[in-house]
Amino acid sequence: MNNMLFQIFDLVTTFAMMLVFIRFMLQFAGMDARNPMIAPAYKATHIVDVFGRIFPTVAQGRISIAAIVLMFLIRLIDISGKAALMHKGIAPVPLFFTGTTSLLLDFLRMCRYLVIGSIIVSWIVVFTQSQHPIIGIIISLAEPILAPFRRITPNLGMLDLSPMVAFLAFYLLEIFIGGLAASFMQMLG
Repeated sequence: MNNMLFQIFDLVTTFAMMLVFIRFMLQFAGMDARNPMIAPAYKATHIVDVFGRIFPTVAQGRISIAAIVLMFLIRLIDISGKAALMHKGIAPVPLFFTGTTSLLLDFLRMCRYLVIGSIIVSWIVVFTQSQHPIIGIIISLAEPILAPFRRITPNLGMLDLSPMVAFLAFYLLEIFIGGLAASFMQMLG
């Protein structure tokens, strides 16, 4: 019974984290909340607007500090809830550090998945010559992530290396931060 409760708790917190991440990326990409394909995501994450009254947005409203704080709170609830379900306790300092590093790793992982999604969607567009609104949304969400990599990769015409470079960069950052966090956690005890 406890294992099932643990899995349900994990599913709920992961789903909430993914929703808030999508909301963060929608705002980061500057996508309009009035778009009928995007409006449900904005409505489902209305709590970000409530947190937005406390925490400001930066970069002309594109970076939502409220969404970042909410993702951090969801991650803290996830870690402490899982510890409670396993009948273990967790001290505040390791909880804060674990929450911060796991949030960074989750954010990098979700960005990596978004890059993979944009690669797959670009292949779908090339091979089927169709343009569904969801395809445009995925490409628009990935664009702010890929834009810095497009500036540093050479222009090879039809071949765009920026998604591969971005994927590799996010993967290497994930490994580096994970290793750094593991060694720091050993120092904390």
